[in-house]
Amino acid sequence: MRQAPRPAALARGLVLFAHLLLFAACSAVSVRPDPPALSRPVPVSVIVRAWHTEIGLRAEDLTGPLAGLRARFPGAGILVFSFGDRRYLAAPDPGFGDMLLATLPAPGALLVTGISTAPEAAFGAPNVVRLMLSEDGARRAVAYVSNSFAHSETGALVALGDGPYPGSLFYAASIPYALTHTCNTWTAEVLAEGGAAVSADGVLLADQVAARARAVQAAP
Repeated sequence: MRQAPRPAALARGLVLFAHLLLFAACSAVSVRPDPPALSRPVPVSVIVRAWHTEIGLRAEDLTGPLAGLRARFPGAGILVFSFGDRRYLAAPDPGFGDMLLATLPAPGALLVTGISTAPEAAFGAPNVVRLMLSEDGARRAVAYVSNSFAHSETGALVALGDGPYPGSLFYAASIPYALTHTCNTWTAEVLAEGGAAVSADGVLLADQVAARARAVQAAP
């Protein structure tokens, strides 16, 4: 005749059985991954100056070679980038002859200006269109601006000299200026690269960039 299990052995068996049940229950529970972090909107500014447009980017959003500009413009919260004809932009007092020369294809230049106030305060609210990009879109826009600069063999930006405004500098561009690819075309390209619904197709004039940017700003 088999002996009845001892109380201690029975208790150990029940504990082991309970652990097995608990392990099976835990292994059947699916672990949900953490939700992806939400992308924070990044502001960019379109600045309209009569026939000319510029793009304003936050200094904190600059990466790659452009990150070095923070040291060149200490205290500037916004850096304003402007593309144009190198001869015209660099002329100390551009006149009608310089304007005529600017109608011909020529090496391009970028003017960088640092501002420590909001663009609306620096240029007037009616002259600024503020748009919001995704974090990934802002990175693409910054990369597009960076690729528009000429770079030395060491990867540094190629400075050309002081700009016309206090705290502004000229840099060589990697792309040429032409009547079919103006400062306004370039501004629209930066926005399009950043994911804003602003097409650069057919853009030559500042009013075209401003109208398309304001349409995006007004959209729900």
